[in-house]
Amino acid sequence: MSRIELLARDCGRRLAMPNAATWAFRLALVGAVVAYFAIGRDQWFTRDDWASVISRERVLDTKGWQHWLFDPQDGHWLTVPFLIFGATRRLFGLDSYWPFLIPALVAHVGSVCLVRVICKRNAVSAWTTTMVCTLLLVFGSGWENMVFAIQICYNLSLFVFLAQIVLVSHDGPTDRRDYLGAGLAVIGVMSSGFGPIFMVGVGILLALRQRWKPLLVAVVPQAFAYGWWLVAWSSDPAADARPGNQSLLPAFVARGVSDTFAAMTTLPGLGGVAIIATIAVSLQTRHGRPVQTTMLALCSTVAVMFSAIGLQRVGFGIEIASSSRYLHMAAMIIAPAFALMIDQLHRLGREVRLAALLVVGIAAGANISTLRQQSVTWAAAADAERVTMELIVGSGLAQQADPLRRPLINSPDVDVRSLSWLVDEGAFTRRVPVDAAEIERVRVALGLPPGS
Repeated sequence: MSRIELLARDCGRRLAMPNAATWAFRLALVGAVVAYFAIGRDQWFTRDDWASVISRERVLDTKGWQHWLFDPQDGHWLTVPFLIFGATRRLFGLDSYWPFLIPALVAHVGSVCLVRVICKRNAVSAWTTTMVCTLLLVFGSGWENMVFAIQICYNLSLFVFLAQIVLVSHDGPTDRRDYLGAGLAVIGVMSSGFGPIFMVGVGILLALRQRWKPLLVAVVPQAFAYGWWLVAWSSDPAADARPGNQSLLPAFVARGVSDTFAAMTTLPGLGGVAIIATIAVSLQTRHGRPVQTTMLALCSTVAVMFSAIGLQRVGFGIEIASSSRYLHMAAMIIAPAFALMIDQLHRLGREVRLAALLVVGIAAGANISTLRQQSVTWAAAADAERVTMELIVGSGLAQQADPLRRPLINSPDVDVRSLSWLVDEGAFTRRVPVDAAEIERVRVALGLPPGS
């Protein structure tokens, strides 16, 4: 036997050791942290971030803390994210974006770790778990939930859902795990509009397992909390408007599911095959009833998720289903079933499974590229808004504009009257325009006539 063959056999033996996949995932975590630093260092407040920083603070000053905590934002109940943003601003100010972005990234990584737990509990091999979770760590197709701080709302609801799945997935009578999961679930419904969707997912799991008392424990507290909020506080034109043809809902769901699998496989044509194979494996009873019910519940949750989103958003076009924020949520939920499907490919031959793992590795590389590209574009847009605000406060022209004027097209929560407050909070400093082009940029933003 040649030296190369001996070396290959030794490497194979080492990779087959129980701890090898664990250490590989730890290395992937370290690499992901480096990637997060690279994509996060240039990010800044934009779009819905300002709703929590400016508009919500204005609500607190004018209407009181109850409205600050419970008024809906675009149809979402965001009490927990508002508390996080408010505390972060008071502790760190606005001179750095990191204190706001890190909670979203922590929730993202926590969700990946919970996916790993679900995979390990449900017959997925160690290396397949590591490969799929590595893909999720750098899932660039869901970039928005990793570079946009306000997406802590989605990430936190997702984390709570996966944690509750882990906690309630046991046999026997109701115990403290079920009660802990119920308490976490209330936090989930107070974090985003995904809370009620995930409530259905947990209910499906426990109904499939015929654990009726734990189902009531898991669902009733969050259902009661959400019902109270709907009756007492939920009045939001953005949520009430449902434009579009609802008959397009099946197409909307199909678009969301297919694009999720396409992002997880990358190579053309494999997404559709992966969908069929994942559903088929989820229906199998080979691994026992607990595994089957978990996989069916996760698949059903993705279908419910895109259906609920479609009811609200289909009027804006079917392509909305492919938004990165939704692909991120769907990929995280479906990942254990996707991973189990990959493992089952060994029945077609060891080489087939290895080829599937290679595809996951290629997908991870492609998603890293997407994450970098999209984060650069997002950061550039946020920086352009910051420069515009700096020029406005440094130009001396703000006094000539309507105080309610919104100078940023994509960030309507910023108006002229809020700019001086942002300077005082350390968000940016004044920048004096240095040429005619910058002065004209200010005039356009403020809605002033062109200078002479």
